Amino acid sequence: MANEVTAPNVGNSLSAAIKPLLLLLGIAAAVAVGLTVAMWSRGTSYSLLYANLSAEDQAQVAQALDAAQIHYRLQPGSNAIEVQSDRLADARLKLAGQGLPEGGGGFATLDKDPGFGVSQFVESARYQHALETELARTIANLRPVEGARVHIALSRQSAFVRDHRPASASVFVQLKAGQRLEQQQVQAIINLVASSIPELEANQVTVVDQQGRLLSQPPGHDEFSLREEQFDLVRRLEDDYRQRVEALLTPLVGSGHVRAQVVAQLDMAASEEAREQYRPESQVVRSEQSTEQTNHEGGGSAGVPGALTNQPPAGGVAQPPPAPAAPSAAAPAGAAGKAAANAAPAAPAPMPPENISRESTKNYEIDRTLAYTHEPGGKLKRLTVAVLVDDVHSTDKDGKSTSTPLSAAQIDHITQLVKDAVGFDQARGDTVSVVNASFTPETPAPEGEIQAPAIWEKPLFRDLVSLVCGALVLVVLVLTVLRPLVKNLLTIPRERSVALAAAGAATLPPQAAQATADPTQQLNQARTLVSQDPKRVAQVVRGWVEQDG
Repeated sequence: MANEVTAPNVGNSLSAAIKPLLLLLGIAAAVAVGLTVAMWSRGTSYSLLYANLSAEDQAQVAQALDAAQIHYRLQPGSNAIEVQSDRLADARLKLAGQGLPEGGGGFATLDKDPGFGVSQFVESARYQHALETELARTIANLRPVEGARVHIALSRQSAFVRDHRPASASVFVQLKAGQRLEQQQVQAIINLVASSIPELEANQVTVVDQQGRLLSQPPGHDEFSLREEQFDLVRRLEDDYRQRVEALLTPLVGSGHVRAQVVAQLDMAASEEAREQYRPESQVVRSEQSTEQTNHEGGGSAGVPGALTNQPPAGGVAQPPPAPAAPSAAAPAGAAGKAAANAAPAAPAPMPPENISRESTKNYEIDRTLAYTHEPGGKLKRLTVAVLVDDVHSTDKDGKSTSTPLSAAQIDHITQLVKDAVGFDQARGDTVSVVNASFTPETPAPEGEIQAPAIWEKPLFRDLVSLVCGALVLVVLVLTVLRPLVKNLLTIPRERSVALAAAGAATLPPQAAQATADPTQQLNQARTLVSQDPKRVAQVVRGWVEQDG
């Protein structure tokens, strides 16, 4: 009878033997996973201590952290060292107290004892290396620059003037991802290096980026350089006009409610002109000269100069005096004597001829114009302005926002303001277009403002995420592993009871077995059988134990 009872349960006994082992393995795995998740969620978070360290600096920093018993980990890809977030400030203070990381020295290395017997050449080399390091650190503080290196070539002093060579320098900059240096920033780096080194001209400084591009290309006269300069000139002019228009309309329509674009066409051809012009109809007396000459002939020396001319005159012949007139009878004797006295003097000699010559000279100046004109390139030929203005947004009493398009008068008013702002010239062919449309602007963060880190970059957020993830994993383990295991453990005694009832039912008549097909009734019957015939029940259990063994 016992064989008949236990024979149908051979397959069930095998599954019953494996099931406890599987349950134990599942429980162990669940506990291990739960402990791992708990330790991970409560694990120590690390923060960046220093990045881009050399091998020597990494070794020194690692030794200092080990001595201070501060846990750290290395990042081989970026040569960075991370420490526990709660001990980040402590680690930096301890390293700073020890002068780590040295980072190649700088002027701080000059404070150390150079040792005995150091030559002047070594001292000069140390000073030059310290200067290069300090310049590199200064350049690396620029926003687009991630790192920099400076190399200086100083000429040796010589007693011969002909052997003097100017100093030169080269700068290597490593830019951040997506960043670029403007031409003004490159020029600022050049001036910074040139001003820090004596006898170094700005044109002797070279700047190169990590892509091998020459950033400090001197202004040349080739076609490419000229085109680049012209493009920069046009861009600066367009930006100036655009900022001028937006600054004028922003108080009228509100911040972020206006967009402007300007296209400027420039004439880059340079011209020179020299002109000389005369006006014959315009005459001006510049100077006048008058000369008058008078010449008297005779009465003086005449003849050819010489010895023959300077002879005394020839002797003269005396002429008899004229006979006196007979006095009249009526005239008295005294009157006759007076008349003779008056007639005695001789007649005066005639005046010699006179030659007079006059000469007058006038100098006239004709109106003359000399003009030299030099017009450099960059003359504005045409200006095109496009302005987009947002609708007028208003909020009613219910808090509902509405937008109202601008009227034609308002658009005309804005158009006139834009024309006045850019210096509109219709003869030049300028055009101004103002369009009204509804749009939602995105106000960018002002340049130079310190932006707060994103919430996902904060250590507190990472800690909360790790705790939440650990809790979720534990809940999943409880619902998917532990709960079914506990349920199975609780159902094992019930299955054994049902089996005992089934075994007792097997000894009953077929009619009684069919009547007790209900599991509850079978369980009651099994209990009754155990109380009535414990020997048979013991025999059945002994058979199960032998089968399990």
